[in-house]
Amino acid sequence: MMSQWVLGHFLEERLPSLRDVAASPPVDEARAKRRLERWRRQEPLSLDSIWAQRLRTSSVTEQELHTLLGEPAEALRERMGSAPPWMTDIERAYAGPPAEPLTWPQPTPPGAPLLALVEPLVHTAHARLLSALADEARKTPDAPFTPDRAAHMLLAPLPRLLLPLLGRALAVELHAAQLEDRLQGTTSEARFQDFVRQLRHRAVALDILGRYPVLARQAVERIASWEHASLELMQRLAQDAPALWRHFNGGEAPGRLVEVQGGLSDPHRGGRSVSVLRFESGLQLVYKPRPLAAEAAFQHLLAWLNARGLTPSLRTVEVLPRDDYGWMEFVRAAPCDSAEAVRRFHERQGGLIALLYAMDVIDMHYENLIAAGEHPVLVDLETLFHPYTLARSMREVESQPGTVLDGTVLKSGLLPQPIWRSRDGTEVDFSALGNSAPQLTPLGYLMPKEHGTDRLRFERRRLEIPAADNRPRHDGQSLAAAEHMEALSTGFTHMYRLLTEHRDALLASEGPLDAFAGAPTRVLFRDTTSYGALLHESLHPHALGDALDRQRFFDHLWLTVKERPYLETLIPLEQEELQRGDVPHFTTLPGSRDLWSGTGRHLPGFFDDTGLERARRRLEHLSPEDHLRQTALLRSTLDRVRLTNPPAAPRPSYAFREASEPAHPEALLAAARRISERVVALSFSGAGHSHWLSLDFMPSKELQLVQAGVDLYQGLPGIALALGYLGALTSDERLTHAARGAVRHLAWRLEEAPTQVRGIGILNGWGGILYALAHLGALWRDASLHELADALLDHVAPEVEQDEHLDLGAGSAGSILALLALCPSDKALRLARTCGERLVQRAQPQAHGVGWPAPSSGGQALCGLSHGTAGIALALLRLSSATGEARFRATALAALEYERSLYSPVARNWPDLRENTGTHGGGGGPSFMYGWCNGAPGIGLARVAGLPLLDDATVREEVSAAVSVTLERGFGSNHGLCHGDLGNALFLLEAARALRDDDLLHRTYRIAGGILQSLDAHGPLHGLPGSIETPGLMVGLSGIAYGLARLAAPEPLPDLLSVAPPGT
Repeated sequence: MMSQWVLGHFLEERLPSLRDVAASPPVDEARAKRRLERWRRQEPLSLDSIWAQRLRTSSVTEQELHTLLGEPAEALRERMGSAPPWMTDIERAYAGPPAEPLTWPQPTPPGAPLLALVEPLVHTAHARLLSALADEARKTPDAPFTPDRAAHMLLAPLPRLLLPLLGRALAVELHAAQLEDRLQGTTSEARFQDFVRQLRHRAVALDILGRYPVLARQAVERIASWEHASLELMQRLAQDAPALWRHFNGGEAPGRLVEVQGGLSDPHRGGRSVSVLRFESGLQLVYKPRPLAAEAAFQHLLAWLNARGLTPSLRTVEVLPRDDYGWMEFVRAAPCDSAEAVRRFHERQGGLIALLYAMDVIDMHYENLIAAGEHPVLVDLETLFHPYTLARSMREVESQPGTVLDGTVLKSGLLPQPIWRSRDGTEVDFSALGNSAPQLTPLGYLMPKEHGTDRLRFERRRLEIPAADNRPRHDGQSLAAAEHMEALSTGFTHMYRLLTEHRDALLASEGPLDAFAGAPTRVLFRDTTSYGALLHESLHPHALGDALDRQRFFDHLWLTVKERPYLETLIPLEQEELQRGDVPHFTTLPGSRDLWSGTGRHLPGFFDDTGLERARRRLEHLSPEDHLRQTALLRSTLDRVRLTNPPAAPRPSYAFREASEPAHPEALLAAARRISERVVALSFSGAGHSHWLSLDFMPSKELQLVQAGVDLYQGLPGIALALGYLGALTSDERLTHAARGAVRHLAWRLEEAPTQVRGIGILNGWGGILYALAHLGALWRDASLHELADALLDHVAPEVEQDEHLDLGAGSAGSILALLALCPSDKALRLARTCGERLVQRAQPQAHGVGWPAPSSGGQALCGLSHGTAGIALALLRLSSATGEARFRATALAALEYERSLYSPVARNWPDLRENTGTHGGGGGPSFMYGWCNGAPGIGLARVAGLPLLDDATVREEVSAAVSVTLERGFGSNHGLCHGDLGNALFLLEAARALRDDDLLHRTYRIAGGILQSLDAHGPLHGLPGSIETPGLMVGLSGIAYGLARLAAPEPLPDLLSVAPPGT
């Protein structure tokens, strides 16, 4: 088996001697071909360009790799020559007689008996460590530890390092021994014990290690790293003891070391990790084997801010930095002792959110924050002044619009943000303010089951994330940040204003920020959990027989290189650390553009600017406008958490009162301007683009904070449409500029990822985009927008045949109305006719007339403007008028017959037949809505919009019925267009104008006056649950502004709710 151990060598170790030999080694061609093909099949290496990059990073040709993959172990051993140090260590450790079983510190993790395989290696390293500690104690008589006790305590983290490496391979060996009848014992437990006994036989252990040379090498190197890091810790403790006692204990010696909690962080830089040390007096210290200059500078910054009037003040933590490591005060979690303390905790937390926003910090997850009474204390600040890492040309991409989250309070990771969501809506949130137990890891891990028996096996499961001390407690309860929004907002504002007030002093030469310039900080190119998952999966027995197989597995790192090409440079450095069991650790200096890997490799000029330069720009751009945006994001993020079950959350409502006098157009327009200005203030702009963040429902019905999409309903087309018309109406260039920026960003998004558009309807799909471009092109006399719309028609055509929604909101009916808005255009008209043919073909006969079974109704044909026959009939009537084809009109009339059959004279309304809308009446009866999307207002508006094409007594009766019930039941919910008061008021406006009903017009403006009064009293009430603020058209601010403006000036502004074409 000795010859197999050479397979523990990495590709880079095998390659030099391959090139040195005169003759090529023997190759098993079939095996080489099979292994190379498997490597190439691994995504994204099947792409020739990526494969060429991958070969280039290892300086290997495909032919050389082919040779290495097919080279027999005997030939490789002969070529490599002398045994490597790790192989020699194994031979020495297993040469002598078996030692007594180790006594591990208690408690040991499950599976500890399997450590018998490597106990000789541990014995050897432990003996060396004990000898070195004894030497240290003799050299430093005041060293605060007893060598034998310290050596024993330091063993504690080792099982957690070794068992993941050994477990799966030994489970395979256990099952093989069982099948071959090599285990003695009458019970499952006894047979397992016999297997452990056999592992203590040197020949058995060496045989197993020989079959898994990668495991053997890893075991040697992990144990050696543990030995070195443990000795280093104790030497540093002995050396620093006098300074530690002065700094942390008032000069008093705390007695001997009695406990070491090691392995409290991911292993970096040769297996080093954080430890907590406890001494006889009770003193506890935190040891971090990395530079702590940044932590020390941060504590000085907190003291500086406290001295300048920060209230309530932030707690500082004692730090003793050394060159390459440091010591910190141990922060103990404690509950708040009063309601006032709870308030102060959250004000302080809000202040930290503002401060970390200004300092460009990331990765502030739940383990980095301790709730120490009324003080939130950050205990890990290694990612301060994080440089930009999303592209090779950082400055270029920073100016591009798709990276909006990087410039917000969300970047730090303090605020609640789900990193993963299951199909049932369960979220995983690692943020400092959002994490709450119990949670399960997003990924499943192969974990042991039935330990201590010969049935030991590994099954994949999600693991429970242990509770942490990040959330404040009071009266025995863990407190959620979302329930303390006002205190968090207050604290955020206090810190933001303090930073603004003292900006010049902060930015001054030798000011508080300058202290960070040379303090090493960490750079994260990937989520650290992805590294951990990669390491865990790389220990499968199939990857432990040949280091090339494990390296192939690590090539999963290439999956993201297409989106982030700069990773090509970093992957070899990541693999170098992963191969030795470390989580990759990159660092920079806030004042430098250089990058260093965890093995010390230096990449000069990697970044286009420094982290400190970015933070300085952030401080320079603090402003009232930015404060408004960030505060809105903070509140929206907390709102999302608060509404954990959005469909069940109460929708806004208020006690509507009609005004005694009609609203004056100037008052309506003034309110519209105020709200539209807030829409602009909430935008993120750069490089001529404008875009927004908002809460919106995902397809799985949960709320999520997202960039405004490409849909008309909540996204960029609707916002641009509203701001564009408001800008023209008011001659406000700010509104027009924002609208043009939104269109520019929309065009960029569509060019980058046209597949993000789903469907062809007016609310959700290509129809809404085309409709916005048609209107804005006409409004601004901008031919380029019509040209863009014309080019986008090619995306619509293939989707018509796949359309199952068919309605105005998401399907062919909406597409027809958008395409007609582009006319005169032969191409658009032809496509509209195709959509009409789809509707005619898919019309299903009903007891009365025809309908279109909807995906959301279990096959039931719906009524209504947005989702049902009213909208489809309106589209077909307009299409018939545009094409002169009677079949479209005939189908529209049949649709109206069906919808009329559903009318309820008792309710004076048409039922909402959708499933799971939350609007169903009691006792299983039909449900009724009173909105534009569903119910009388929308159906009434469809009939009014169709009057030029279909005007008879029946239609007018329907309009009259819709007006009557809308006046009675249509107000007091929210201010939005979709299912709110302004949408209903605009229906009444259209009805009054079409019917020339002055009394109804007068009543409509009294209703508008009531809406203005409620806006003054409550602010804008959106169409989403709770108090969520969103900029979108149909349920958000821009739609509220547009509705008010159209009431103020109905002539120049089109009726968007009936999807009227430009110029009408």
